[in-house]
Amino acid sequence: MSEPILILGASGSGKSRSVKDLDPSTTLLISVDGKRPPFPLKGWDRLSKEKPNGSFTIPKRDDPYRYVKGSIIQGVKSGKKTFIIDDSQFLMANEFFDRAKETGYNKFTELGQKFWDLIEFCRDQGDDATIYFLHHLEHDQNNKIKPKTIGKMLDEKGSIEGRFSVCLLCEEEDGKHFFRTKVHNQSIIKAPEGMFDGEKIENSLSLVEKSVREFWGME
Repeated sequence: MSEPILILGASGSGKSRSVKDLDPSTTLLISVDGKRPPFPLKGWDRLSKEKPNGSFTIPKRDDPYRYVKGSIIQGVKSGKKTFIIDDSQFLMANEFFDRAKETGYNKFTELGQKFWDLIEFCRDQGDDATIYFLHHLEHDQNNKIKPKTIGKMLDEKGSIEGRFSVCLLCEEEDGKHFFRTKVHNQSIIKAPEGMFDGEKIENSLSLVEKSVREFWGME
């Protein structure tokens, strides 16, 4: 079983920035909203038929879920170990705006189902793959942190955060970026005891990746 990991944070908190220290030879960065990351892309070749070992790709807008899944499958075949789905909430948001003229609630059910199925897909990509969902957050009526969604299906019928064993909070204070592994009164932010050294760690997915793999004995 592969390991999906949820990284929550507001825009500008440093989620994409945290990718910069990962090794592009073993990483595939999937930029859902089509933005280039905030670091030089030297060594991060664009994934293509000519470069099947590429490390960076942007999903096609007409069928993004199929493209994301296909890219991960291709990445696994080419030896990638680490996958980043950057701005994963835009998988729901982009489709919502593409279908804005549709009436009725069926589209909201479909939006929720597709994202739920993607998480399930990511849990079944081999024993040594880690798949990071870099996702915007929002607050519920009780001011509790939650992943940003579209519609109520994922909030009322399921729980995105419940599908992840590790959920980190990305924050920025005084120009410094970092991850929180635990936040009091915010049970969604979680990690197994002993996985990380403290409740506040460096903004580096490379260090997160190292800790996760060592803790669970992943290759």
